[in-house]
Amino acid sequence: MTNELEALSAHYFQTAWVVRDLDAAEEWFGRVMGVPAWARFDVVLGEESRYRGRPADSAMRLSLGYAGEVQVELIESLRGPSIYTEFLERKGPGLHHVAFAVPDFDATVARLRGQGLPELSSGVLSGGSVKFAYFDCEEAGASVIEILGFDAATTEAMAQMKAAAYAARIG
Repeated sequence: MTNELEALSAHYFQTAWVVRDLDAAEEWFGRVMGVPAWARFDVVLGEESRYRGRPADSAMRLSLGYAGEVQVELIESLRGPSIYTEFLERKGPGLHHVAFAVPDFDATVARLRGQGLPELSSGVLSGGSVKFAYFDCEEAGASVIEILGFDAATTEAMAQMKAAAYAARIG
């Protein structure tokens, strides 16, 4: 497993926190970590997503911004059981996962499954333009990792968001 996780390091993309109050979290991360702007998204996980092996039925609000080179994601659960509500119940708000945007999502996910990592949640968003899979690495002394697969348009949108954040910081 170590080699697989080491191979992911080149694709480190995001650090994510689960929060109870998205407005307050945006303000704090903006002030303390220098995230200049946020993009908000409401996300519903349903038939195209799984949570602990079953169809997902949850919703959350996400805020995405950039602190330097790294995307910051803030997640506020809105309804239904999810890996985020589990985390809040067990630990309270805090650092939840790191994410890797990989060029070959399916192969990466298959390798991690083959290494025996427990898959917590997976699915597709935005009509298939974003694929995601969360893996539990707690047994190895780590946290949750998320594997992301973006189509070309989403990859470009993320690059534009990052460029706009950079421009806001220096402007």
